[in-house]
Parts: sequence; C-alpha cells; structure tokens
Amino acid sequence: MVRFVQGQGRGLLVLSAVIAVALAGCSGGSATVAPSGTGATGATGAPTDSTQPASVGLGGAASALSALDSYKYTMTLVGGSVVTQIEMLPGVSISDPNTPVTIKGTVVNQPDKGVDIKIADFHMIAIGGFDYFDTGAGFTQASDTGLVDTLLPVQAFSTAIDPTAVSGYDKIGTESKNGVQADHYQASKSALGYLASIAGVEGTWTSDVWVATDGGYPVSMAVVAKASDNTIAYEILFDITAINAASNNVAAPTNVTGA
Repeated sequence: MVRFVQGQGRGLLVLSAVIAVALAGCSGGSATVAPSGTGATGATGAPTDSTQPASVGLGGAASALSALDSYKYTMTLVGGSVVTQIEMLPGVSISDPNTPVTIKGTVVNQPDKGVDIKIADFHMIAIGGFDYFDTGAGFTQASDTGLVDTLLPVQAFSTAIDPTAVSGYDKIGTESKNGVQADHYQASKSALGYLASIAGVEGTWTSDVWVATDGGYPVSMAVVAKASDNTIAYEILFDITAINAASNNVAAPTNVTGA
C-alpha cells in the first residue's frame, strides 16, 4: 500500500548531482555532495483490513495526473532524506530541520513537456531536454538531470501510495476540493501504522487524499505525522490548481550561462 521512504535512492543521487551543478554555476568551480541514506525501512506487507476498499480510481490517480495537459501545484515537505538534500541547494536556507520546505510549480505536459519550479530563492526550469538552474545570478544550463521528476506531486503521490495495492484507504465521502468535485480517501489505522513503520517516524499519523471524480487525478494529498509535542515530524502536502488552464506556460530562459 505505502512506499513512503523506499524507492527514493535514485532521487537522492540525482539531487546530489544537481547540487554540484548548481554550485558550480554560482561559483565557477565544482562541488561534490554525498547522498544521504534512503531512510528507515520496516514492515514489508501492506494492511488488508479495509472494510471499504478504495476504488480503482485511487490506484490510477498518478497516471491520470501525468495525463493532464497542464496544472499548477504547491507542495510542502517536512522531514526525510529528500528534504535534507533540498536544504543543500543554493538559495535554500533552513535553520530548523522541522521547517516546511515549499515547492511551487507549473507543469505542462502537452504539446511539449516543461516544468517551472521554485523553492525559496532556487528556480529551475526543465524543458527541451535541458535543465536550467537560477540562484540569483542568471540561469546555468545542464543536460536533463532528472531532478524535476523527484519534485513533482506525481512522484510524491506514487511514493506515498502504491498504485497496485490501495486497500488500506477508505473512501469517506465526496466534496469540493480546490474547486474540483473530488472523492475523499482516508488511510485506515493499520495503513497508518504501516506507513509510520517504513518511514521510521514515531507520532500520530494521518493520511488523506482527494481524487477528482471527473478525471481521476489527485487534487490534494495530506500525509502528516505529529510528534508527542504536537510539532510536525513528517509531512507531505500538495494541492493541484489551474488544471489545463490556458495561462499555464513554461519557456526556456534567455539569460543562460554555460550553454
């Protein structure tokens, strides 16, 4: 059901490579950052005691999101190895490890794929087989690094919810979310226990997903673990907006160095 920490190894390696590229672009030199571990692992079996299994729509939600023409998103992360790597990016300064990291982006899948994301003062555009990184002194160009894929909501969704086994989530209703009519799914008690065990984070867990009734893509996700003092120990939040809006646009920058 849940693969929360597992499967992030490639993303961490990619982040390390991109950090080196970005730092080199800022300083004119080179830098090497060693990847951190992939996090704790725990139980290997998914819970199966849901009394109202999630529909096939939840299992196919990630694919449906990738099939949209375009959208905007906001994603907030707390804790985890990927966040540790993001904090090393030039232009991203976080003094407290429990401080949320916010990613804002525009994704265009059709007719040509392009992604424009910002994390604090770090700005990245991926389009046409190239990645462009800007930390305030103009963009630096690199061949496609794959970084952008680790920072998209479709990756967060697929990592948190295994599309082949979603029985640990129950549909609890239908409601409006981000202006879209959506089915609301909530993780069962055993699903939350499994999620906590593989994340290696103790606390009170909740996990909610909203999937568009028309289109089957995730509109919003909230995976949260609160520590005993009520602080956020781990969190993945995202919201999808401006779905297929004509104003969604991603273009390659013109002020590029090292091209």
